[in-house]
Amino acid sequence: MIDLVASGVVEIPLVGTPLESGKTPFYLGTPFALPEFVVGPENHLVAAVVSSVLDSASQSYSPLVVCGPTGSGKTHLVSGLFHAWKNAYRRRPALFVTASDFAREFREAIETKMEDQFHAPYARAQLLVLDNLEQLAGRHPAQQALTAMIDRQASSGGWVVVTGRRPPSQVPGLLAGLQARLTAGLLLRLALPGVETRAAILNRVAELRDLNVAATVLQTLAEGLVAPVPELIGALVQLEAESRLEGLSPTVAAAKRLLTARRDARQPTLATVAKTTAKHYGVSVAQLRSASRQRALVSARNMAMYLARSTTQNSLNRIGAYFGNRDHTTVSHGCRKVEESMESDPAVRKTEEELRAKLLLR
Repeated sequence: MIDLVASGVVEIPLVGTPLESGKTPFYLGTPFALPEFVVGPENHLVAAVVSSVLDSASQSYSPLVVCGPTGSGKTHLVSGLFHAWKNAYRRRPALFVTASDFAREFREAIETKMEDQFHAPYARAQLLVLDNLEQLAGRHPAQQALTAMIDRQASSGGWVVVTGRRPPSQVPGLLAGLQARLTAGLLLRLALPGVETRAAILNRVAELRDLNVAATVLQTLAEGLVAPVPELIGALVQLEAESRLEGLSPTVAAAKRLLTARRDARQPTLATVAKTTAKHYGVSVAQLRSASRQRALVSARNMAMYLARSTTQNSLNRIGAYFGNRDHTTVSHGCRKVEESMESDPAVRKTEEELRAKLLLR
């Protein structure tokens, strides 16, 4: 089922047909989407968990909550998981539904007094996939119905898979009972693809589109574009189109020009960098700009200065002035500390990649 494609990178085939509702799943509905989910070291648990669900090896993972930033591939992954299940277990019912559709259909069932008809297919399902948990926030009747379904699946040995941008405990507007059920299972955090994974994805897209693109060009894009998969694919498609217009094959120089143009077009301000970083670390912008030397604040401030240096055209002096009238040597020292931490601590590297993506995908 799972194929090794590069050092530390694997491909999980996504098989199946469009959803029974007539909707086309994400990965089949876009012209440049991949028929596989490409997993790198940053998401090393994904392959094992997917195999466990499809092998029905351990129902103790249910409910399975897949969370991660926009573009990390949550819907792509669970759509493929759903269809792989349908393909492997034709006599074991499965349902895939977005949280907004679930809430709307439940409300309509109550209004039309057809609750039994609403619950019937869910009662039969041995796999329930609910996409985008945040859409249930504040919709308490639908949350209560989902909570009851999770309990029923637990007693019958079925699976519940849920996606969301954040862990259930961090989603406002969720009932305590639903949060408790979801946090009792397995939380699988998806990170944005790292360099190795981005290179493997771009290589696969080039193969699917029969593009004659040198490995050095793909590597240049992979190293220079810290972004979700859709943007990676979009960059390659744009590079291909621009090169074709010039009657040339894509070159490293052309890839670098494309990266520069994209970077310049969405360069964040110092205020945006500070606000985004402060929110991630749970501090205020005023604290980031203060004279405080508390360890947590220093780490957050160093990250903000590092991101300001690498995503904007501001000088070290200007960055220092913004972050509390610090001189350029302080900024440089803080940036070096972040670079050293990223080398030794995968969590810091992951934080930097997620924040960079947020800043460059506003």
